Amino acid sequence: MKTPALGQQFKTLLLWSAGLLLAIFLGWKTGSENYRLLILFAVIAIGLSIWFFTGRFFWVLTIASSFLGGTFPLLGGSFTPFQILMMIGVVKFVIEDVILKRRSRMSVGRFDLLMIGGFMGVLTLHALHHRFGMRFLGSSIWGGRNYVSVYVGLAAFFVVQSIPMNPKVWAKLPYAVLAVTTFDLFISLITTIFPSSIYKIYPFYSAVSTLGIEELLQGQTTDVTGRLGSFGNFGFILVTIVLASMPLRQILNPGRFLRFICLIGGLVAVLFSGFRSAVIETVIGFLAAGIRDLKYAAVALLPLFAVLLLSLSVVNSQFFHLPKQIQRGLAFLPGKWDVDMALNAEASNDFRRRVWSLWMTDYFPVHPWLGRGFGFRSEWAKQSVINPMAIDYQQTVEVGNIHNGLFAAVDAFGIVGTIFFVVWNLRILARTFRVSFRRNDGAGMALRFLALYLAVWIISYWVGALNVGLFLPQEFALVGVFLRLQDMAASDFVQSEHAGKVQQDVHEELAPV
Repeated sequence: MKTPALGQQFKTLLLWSAGLLLAIFLGWKTGSENYRLLILFAVIAIGLSIWFFTGRFFWVLTIASSFLGGTFPLLGGSFTPFQILMMIGVVKFVIEDVILKRRSRMSVGRFDLLMIGGFMGVLTLHALHHRFGMRFLGSSIWGGRNYVSVYVGLAAFFVVQSIPMNPKVWAKLPYAVLAVTTFDLFISLITTIFPSSIYKIYPFYSAVSTLGIEELLQGQTTDVTGRLGSFGNFGFILVTIVLASMPLRQILNPGRFLRFICLIGGLVAVLFSGFRSAVIETVIGFLAAGIRDLKYAAVALLPLFAVLLLSLSVVNSQFFHLPKQIQRGLAFLPGKWDVDMALNAEASNDFRRRVWSLWMTDYFPVHPWLGRGFGFRSEWAKQSVINPMAIDYQQTVEVGNIHNGLFAAVDAFGIVGTIFFVVWNLRILARTFRVSFRRNDGAGMALRFLALYLAVWIISYWVGALNVGLFLPQEFALVGVFLRLQDMAASDFVQSEHAGKVQQDVHEELAPV
């Protein structure tokens, strides 16, 4: 039974009570010059404002916030914007959709529940054993941050599967994601150009430029590549939005000129980031869009991309040198690249090989079946007298940064949990290619955007540098929205087909003999 009047009265009463208490508290603390708690309550006030004034768009903002790279200091720890909004969202969901309106209904498939229960059951055993990372709000090296992130993502998955969804509202999700990645790019540029601004920004938001930090602390930048990952994130999201907005065949259509310009801008941003992973992910995105639109003919895109990338290598080698960041991102191709960029790329490859070798020989044989979870014991990382540099590789493996998605999954879940994890991801990957362009589809743009992003996100994870604690929270959140929108689109399509068939039958019955 719905009680909208009761819900509105409850909101009004809660808002007036919170305002009165906040006014009393602010007056008291201002007089005593205690400003730390004032900042805390300001954050709470912002959270309440988001609750009351965003409505159903709140969940779009919450899911989009998972793309932000920084954290906010709160309660002695550091929380991502996604975690903070999910804390608000869970309370919002329980009060509005469960207690007052009583209209929540979870629609998760049994197969998804079985697969998620398999690998999350293994992870939960480790979480209980490690007391959820020993330092619940502390550094990520203790595992606590990863445990919190994964369970927050899992909560987002189930909540999104239970709330009412308006397709017109969720159609704004791709643009909300573009807005938050633009924000991260802006912060990164500001703190790179003006390193002193880090003193003012970092206490409130941690996603500042590492180049700016080095310049601030050492007076110079030791990273010769000058890479900015926020360029890659922004460019990839922009490319994904363009590919989601139109079929691949229409890219060169003169009527789509503005989108073509946006596509070129996104590609330039990806190249300028200097990360090979961003370049490869963009190529995978085009291939995923090709499979969606061209089916088996998408294979023809492979030689096309090979020609385009090799052309950039020829231009750099024979005509004029590309910016160093672009050379660093393309250094996996044959060509005459800047010596520093080539050495930096080779050093990265060598680092990965050593980390993988250490994990396979010293860690995997000890916990092959159920893995290690996100736990960390500091005594394992004692400095080696024989080889002082070995401590870096050991610490890297200890905290789960193995720089390979498959190895990271086996390290966290073991062979047993990884089987469930792989099967679930293959199921989601298969569903990402079951989208199409249909008219009168309110959330079709968001559905295609999520399909492309998830396809790239899943494929690139297995060979990329992310660990489970960084990959799974966002995957949970995005998959929850994707599955719900896809089921809604399928239901609407069946209803429209049925209505069309009924109308056709009526016309046939009324037609003169």
